[in-house]
Amino acid sequence: MKKKKTDQEAVLELIERGVAAARAERLEEAEECLRQAVALDPDNERAWLWLSTVVEGAEAQRECLQQVLKINPSNTFARTGLAFLSHLREGYEYLAARAPWMAGVEDSRTPLAHMPPQRCSRCRSRNPGWAYICNRCGAPLYPTDVKEITRESGHGVRRPSLARPWVGAAILDPELAFAPEIALASSFRAVLSIALGAIALTLARWIGTLGLIFMGTGSLPYTIFQQLVMTFARDLVSLLAGALIGWLGLGAITQHIARSCGGLASSRVHYYLIAVAISSWLSITGVLILMGWGIVHLVPRVPRAWVIAGIGGALFLYAALLLVQAVRTAHRLHSLKEPLSIGLILLGIIGLYAGLIAVAPAGLRETLMGLLRVLVLPMEV
Repeated sequence: MKKKKTDQEAVLELIERGVAAARAERLEEAEECLRQAVALDPDNERAWLWLSTVVEGAEAQRECLQQVLKINPSNTFARTGLAFLSHLREGYEYLAARAPWMAGVEDSRTPLAHMPPQRCSRCRSRNPGWAYICNRCGAPLYPTDVKEITRESGHGVRRPSLARPWVGAAILDPELAFAPEIALASSFRAVLSIALGAIALTLARWIGTLGLIFMGTGSLPYTIFQQLVMTFARDLVSLLAGALIGWLGLGAITQHIARSCGGLASSRVHYYLIAVAISSWLSITGVLILMGWGIVHLVPRVPRAWVIAGIGGALFLYAALLLVQAVRTAHRLHSLKEPLSIGLILLGIIGLYAGLIAVAPAGLRETLMGLLRVLVLPMEV
């Protein structure tokens, strides 16, 4: 009898530690404590319920909630959670990490027993005051939370736009740049986003080159304009081909890094967010090079090499940050391993590129310089 009491005390202590860690968003610690608790007491309803808030993935959450209902079929928290998970559309599984079915659970400021019941507007059945979804028909009970999430999700699907991720990437906001794009992931849209990024960069270079010629000569002969049009098409094709090859390579490398860190996102979502990152990087690169050209020509005393080095360093850091944000958003990772790995890999690629330019024969060197030319230098006429 004494051993049983000791086991119960250990379970209670583990649950309290797990709940405290879950509220502090220390998810790994919380999951470890709660899994130990259910291992000691597989029929502990509270431990399984809290475990559903910290496990990785909607399927694991569903299994925990089903365990709760096996223990107590009338547990309305678990029923609400399963209803929420069943209403999630493909691509929005990350919303389950918020575990909205636990809102108000064990909150001392608002005792659950004192919350008045509410009726569903669809089926008129009575529900607990804390519930967000009707236990009978699954209809939303409040104009916020689940209903708002569903409305915003549908809005995002009806109005897909690459302007939003470009703006989000420009201010390094992953919730704006990458999170809403998960539901839109597809191979076609990935290629389209990279193509639009390549067009944006090539168009920026084209406009900048026109401006430089006009500032230098005061006019723009028609023959030079024709040459620029042909150069635009040639550079666009070269840039698009290089961007697609880079997308496949970076997608494979970063997916391997994400998998080694515990990432579980599908290849479709992963490669698509990497494409969005590359597309955003290309568009912002166009803006940065125009600023750099303006500085070189409007401030003659500024060394051109300094400007190029500054732009190159900014583009490198920006590329690393975008890739890290894309990987973390796709796989819901928060470790230090993936940003360090991505940064080192990018440094290695740039070092290899610079080394090849330094030692390559003249023909190969010209080909390698072509990549740099279509990224940051004015068009040749």
